[in-house]
Amino acid sequence: MCQKMIYLIVQVKIKTKQNKEYEALIEQFVKSDLRFVNKDWKFKWKQIFQPKVLFYKVLFENQIQGIIKLEEENEAYYVLKNIEVAPWNYGSNGKFKKVAEILISFACLKSFELNEGNYKGFLVFTSKGELIEYYQKKYNAELIFRERMIINPQFGKQLILTNLKIDLDNER
Repeated sequence: MCQKMIYLIVQVKIKTKQNKEYEALIEQFVKSDLRFVNKDWKFKWKQIFQPKVLFYKVLFENQIQGIIKLEEENEAYYVLKNIEVAPWNYGSNGKFKKVAEILISFACLKSFELNEGNYKGFLVFTSKGELIEYYQKKYNAELIFRERMIINPQFGKQLILTNLKIDLDNER
């Protein structure tokens, strides 16, 4: 019988734009973390935060580098509702690169863990219109309805292996 792995904390590598690599963690974002998210962040995380919804952060040296929100949409699957990198990681001048890619990879990992039945491994999210093409090219996301997109399990596994160094096909 195959035992299901549950990932509460994942160790990842984050890189500066000069390709200097550092160890960071992805772990649950909790209510007490809200004090570290100020007005410079685009989302109002204090208003978005809900106790029964899943929030995760990339943490490096006790500083939050990015946050995601995963919310149960129905009994069978969760949806990536919000994703944001810290203001100092925006764009090409950001301190760390690929924080969003690491968070999306982690959301893909959680889609294998949390989603059930035919939804297992599918990461569902809604894109802003101007980002649809970007998500299609960068993450092989598919547009399924209006601005609703998915990353299928095959491409999700590739992201997980590349960014989190977890091989779901050879997991014990």
